[in-house]
Amino acid sequence: MSVQPTTPHDSAPLLAIVSSIMDFPAPGAASQEDYGRLLGQLGKLCPLRHFAMLGLTNAGLHWVYEHRLDEDFKQQLGREEPRLTEQLTRLDEHQGWCVQAVEHGEVQWLLACAAPEHLPTLRLLLECLAKRLHETQTGAQLAGQASPLMQRDPHWQQKIEKISRIMRLAHSLPQHALLSQLEAVLRQMLAVSDMLLIRLDSQRLEKLYPAQFSYGDDFIRALCHSTNGVERYEAGQYWYSLPLRQQQQYFAHLLINTAQPLETDDRLFLDFLRHQLTLLLELKRVRQQLDDIHSEESINQRLQQLRQTNLRLQKQLKQHQELERRLQFNALHDPLTQLPNRALLMNHLHHAMTRYRRYQTAGFTLIFIDVDHFKQVNDALGHGAGDQLLQELSRRLQSCIRQNDMVARLGGDEFVIYLDNSQQEEDVSPVLNRLVGRVAHPFRLQGNELSITVSLGVASVSEQTTDISELLHQADLAMYQAKRNGRSRIVTYSEACRDHTGSPEEKLTRALREGRIVPYFQPVIRLEDSRLTGLEVMARWITEEGELKDAFDFIPLAEQCGLIQELDRHILSRTCQQLKSWLPASGRSRFKIAINLSGKHLASREQVMQLVNIMEEEGVLPSYFIFEFNERELSRQNVDSLTSLHELRAKGIQISLDDFGTGFSSLNALFHFPVDYIKVDDSFTHRMLNSPKDLALIRAMRDICQDLDFTLVVEGIENQQQLQKLIDLGCTMGQGRHISPPLPGADITPLLGQAN
Repeated sequence: MSVQPTTPHDSAPLLAIVSSIMDFPAPGAASQEDYGRLLGQLGKLCPLRHFAMLGLTNAGLHWVYEHRLDEDFKQQLGREEPRLTEQLTRLDEHQGWCVQAVEHGEVQWLLACAAPEHLPTLRLLLECLAKRLHETQTGAQLAGQASPLMQRDPHWQQKIEKISRIMRLAHSLPQHALLSQLEAVLRQMLAVSDMLLIRLDSQRLEKLYPAQFSYGDDFIRALCHSTNGVERYEAGQYWYSLPLRQQQQYFAHLLINTAQPLETDDRLFLDFLRHQLTLLLELKRVRQQLDDIHSEESINQRLQQLRQTNLRLQKQLKQHQELERRLQFNALHDPLTQLPNRALLMNHLHHAMTRYRRYQTAGFTLIFIDVDHFKQVNDALGHGAGDQLLQELSRRLQSCIRQNDMVARLGGDEFVIYLDNSQQEEDVSPVLNRLVGRVAHPFRLQGNELSITVSLGVASVSEQTTDISELLHQADLAMYQAKRNGRSRIVTYSEACRDHTGSPEEKLTRALREGRIVPYFQPVIRLEDSRLTGLEVMARWITEEGELKDAFDFIPLAEQCGLIQELDRHILSRTCQQLKSWLPASGRSRFKIAINLSGKHLASREQVMQLVNIMEEEGVLPSYFIFEFNERELSRQNVDSLTSLHELRAKGIQISLDDFGTGFSSLNALFHFPVDYIKVDDSFTHRMLNSPKDLALIRAMRDICQDLDFTLVVEGIENQQQLQKLIDLGCTMGQGRHISPPLPGADITPLLGQAN
């Protein structure tokens, strides 16, 4: 396809058509006359052969609107529901097809076909229409509902309606005036002293509302975390800080302070407000994009870009085929850096160790590399910049090694270099010198210049090395010794590296000993009436610096270093103590407490009895508890596990199969193991509104649980649309951040009156 130059008279009719697109209503409110006018405007520059707006519903493919589409073509897409995206992206651009995705809403794709020479212009117009539909659909979400735990109280419904009325003024009020009204309402509702809206980046703190305030920038920065909410008592006030994020996009931080701590309902209300403000800022971003498009200069520039990249876009249609060919590669390589992953590294090291022992060849050395203060890069510049840094660093590391060496990424900011035929200092030193020199050069990240340092731990194989895991651990210990020595250091492993108590394993052990691993509790509700039925225990680690770490940050470490069973018993004991304090306030309410446990507890009767003894010593009934075991882990246990499960049930403890659907023998597990509850993995919940395949699985599990007398619990309910869909499906119980985030035990007490 030849590239046509953009002439000045091109933009006049194009700009008029873009203006008409900006007036197109939401799909649910559009009439046939609206669609007719839209097609007429598009046809002025790109005579359309076909056009459609389509989405997904329970029944599969939903044609919101279609024009001149062949019935066989529509039925073919309808029969291929699980592969719909693949089918759409395979439509041939040489024949004039153009597909444009629309961010979350009723319409998810725009589909059009015109003459191939009109394809760049058609793509531009569909981009404008997609952004307009995103705007209308985001605006509609501002009327979204709050957690059902709050909706039961008319007093809270009035508060939510007040906030919703303010949000509906977003179209007509300037942002400062809108936020001023919001602050006035919060002063009345929550006795808020100050409401601040700020945006953080690596260079400065931007004050969005109010324009000026008396608190220093350093004070405010200390209250903000990039991904988690912060609660802190400072300067005689209770401060609450919430990051406003939508689909990995960071907008701002909302901060409020009060003279008294917020109650549980107030916290849920604040979470609802966070969601509404995030949508408001997302709507502002989309409207800014529409304003940027709506100019002659930007239209000309974008049209020229589309024309120049048209051939490249055609090649991208074959991307899925390339991904299929790379499946084997991806299984053994890190997706971000394309370096070998842990699995490939360990396989390579096992072969190297075998050669070393069999042939007494020259040994090899491992260099463990960790980026100093990497978390600060993510917090200051965002995860996109952090990923970019890791990619560039991986390229520099590869440039330092020789032909038979290997660089692998273990995860996060940790890398390992395998140096073949290198056991002496004179073999290793040249590589270390190259590493230090090339890492010292500044990195360019999203327009910023950044210098970093790394801590290096070195360990060489010897006759005393028992296995590869030991050698890797020695390099890891040496790296942590380098960090303790002040970072930006190289340390070669020696026994002195074991004498310090600062490794992650030792910190976790110390936290267990000092009682800084604590249980948080996420409510589980009956979906049909929002009544509390139970709680799931989620472990949290309070670090020595006061940071609250989620379970996924340290549970893998506990499993790796053999602390997982001790940690489980500690959390069970703390949960029993919390349960005893709740019972006087719960009256006749009955509820269940689900606690995740490692399948290793099922290896012997002795370990099972240790769990039972904890409940007996704390004086609580085992019948309050549900023990949850991960499906994949449970399937790897031996025959004794089945006996242990039966023994737990005989004690009155119910059994739940967690993360169901992620293992390899799911249906077999339902018949093999004595379970009472099935928990559908939250990944299915997150995808179900856009994936008929995932929705069909949840529907099938609902039917299986009803027929086999299991209780189905759906995890990961993140918004009102997912909640309503599960209610429509007839699912019984569910949990997720939309209902309530995990809460400390003291915040659960007011909710217990809602329990069955």
